[in-house]
Amino acid sequence: MANRDTQFSYFRVTNGHMLFDGEEQAKKLGCTGEIEVESEIKTITKKCEGVDKEKRSQVVGQKIKFVGHIEREVLNDIFGINTNGLKKGVYAYGKNSLGKVGTLTWDAYDMMETDVELLAFPKVSVASGLTLGIKNGEDEVAEIEVEFSVTEDDYGQFMYRAFKSEATEVAEKWHTKFESKNMQKGL
Repeated sequence: MANRDTQFSYFRVTNGHMLFDGEEQAKKLGCTGEIEVESEIKTITKKCEGVDKEKRSQVVGQKIKFVGHIEREVLNDIFGINTNGLKKGVYAYGKNSLGKVGTLTWDAYDMMETDVELLAFPKVSVASGLTLGIKNGEDEVAEIEVEFSVTEDDYGQFMYRAFKSEATEVAEKWHTKFESKNMQKGL
């Protein structure tokens, strides 16, 4: 087993892929600049005579903010940009654009880069509109920012994590054909 940082000191995220529902092979997402993952929480409170006695928080969803460069075909699928009814080479984005649902995966490294943590979000869809920022004379190419909504998969999970050194049974197909059912014992 790899000697890795026990404090979850994330240092770098790379190798993003997206597998759209109904497709057999994931596509390279592009070049990841950063990701932020935020859980949406519902708090359940038990009151006794008007006083809070117990509180439990439950995850009800997640949001992912991606910043980076996205492959054109993947960007079109994410936002539902298409050529339906248009002349050759013309793409459109509008009120009828419906982005595809899919799975997002990445490799995350700790500060020592001694092992790879595999990340997977099995059921995501775009949660923001297409935003473009183009500025002349810059030293860096502008990155695109996309927000995704994560809903639970068939097993009630929003996210899967595994260290490549430990998850040898599933690591090989993590980025090419991630399926939640393959993470379950006995299936």
